[in-house]
Amino acid sequence: MKLHFMLKPKKITLKNLKKEKNRNRKQELLLIGMILIIGITFFSGVSMGKAVYNTNIKNNTQIAKPILEVEKGSEIIITEENKKGEYTFKVKNYNQAEEISQVDLTYYIEILENDLENSIQYELYNQNEKIELKENKTREMSFHKDLKEEQNYTLIVTYDASKNTIEDIMQDIQIKVHSEQLKV
Repeated sequence: MKLHFMLKPKKITLKNLKKEKNRNRKQELLLIGMILIIGITFFSGVSMGKAVYNTNIKNNTQIAKPILEVEKGSEIIITEENKKGEYTFKVKNYNQAEEISQVDLTYYIEILENDLENSIQYELYNQNEKIELKENKTREMSFHKDLKEEQNYTLIVTYDASKNTIEDIMQDIQIKVHSEQLKV
């Protein structure tokens, strides 16, 4: 079985002819314009692309130099006969080359010992002014940047024979200075 479709024939009028002619003319102009644009782009050397650049940047910066030095005194020895001793030391914000710390610093002093059960007492002085010790630590103190400063400390160590015998306390007592740079 074959089917044949018959289309209704178009009526050709003068009005329809003009519309058809205008439509064909617009399509021709559009096609010519597109060809011209593509041709101009192709022959003008215009190109489109993506570029990636790698650059090496070298920078020379200096980091601010924090300086905190502890100058030790001579060691002291506590015995049954010599129950009291004085140990002196300095904390300063400059070094032997006279370079001064370029940042503000805070620090505290800590006395380290191993379970002496209060048989040894400590007193810390800064230029004849007593500094309070809490759990063998001082409060925080500070040095200011670009200002040459030095603090002299004296630690008085006293042995109490009624608490322990000196043979039970054969150890070294250490003094540590903990420092921290303040934010710039």
